[in-house]
Amino acid sequence: MPYVIRPKPLRGTMAAIFAGVALLLFGIPAAAHASSCTAAPTTKAFAAFGDNADYSLAPNGSFEAGSGGWSLTGSWLQSGNESFKVGGSAHSKSLAVNATGKAVSPAFCVGMEHPTFRFFARRTSGSWGVLNVKVRWKQDGVTNETVVGSVSGNDMSWHPTQAFSLAQVLGIWNVDQSYQVQLVFDPEDYGGNWAIDDVYVDPYSRG
Repeated sequence: MPYVIRPKPLRGTMAAIFAGVALLLFGIPAAAHASSCTAAPTTKAFAAFGDNADYSLAPNGSFEAGSGGWSLTGSWLQSGNESFKVGGSAHSKSLAVNATGKAVSPAFCVGMEHPTFRFFARRTSGSWGVLNVKVRWKQDGVTNETVVGSVSGNDMSWHPTQAFSLAQVLGIWNVDQSYQVQLVFDPEDYGGNWAIDDVYVDPYSRG
């Protein structure tokens, strides 16, 4: 019987190919890749609303430690937490944003593993107008800012917002890429005042 030499499976090569295909087709990094941003504690903050994703609190995103790092124009820290108290039953603060004001979050790291963010909001006055939500970042020394959506609400009650795009807006395509990003909350002028609370970022993959 002739002796047949069978080549060994190219496991390493195939793994690399599959990882590349997953990245190209689905925009997700393989589990073996390390995150481009430092990992932060996570919680299923929106599980009560059918969203079982893990979320990390944005810097000072609960406002319980004050508004340090936030840039506030016509905005201020106020008593009264979002009514669901997803951050803790003892939480008692939120951020008020005047119709002609603006609130800009502290900068934080965003990589491919941060696809979305969401928060709680409510209109506190007026009967029309929306809260515009923007992402701001620097690239090659140029500051970029784009609207990723808006929040509306006519009953003036606290509600979780939709999930807003984050990493995709930045054009991140490589697991090693990251940007320092700020979230901008900018009500439509003269429409109505708003309040926001518990701003969370979705880190779907951990290295």
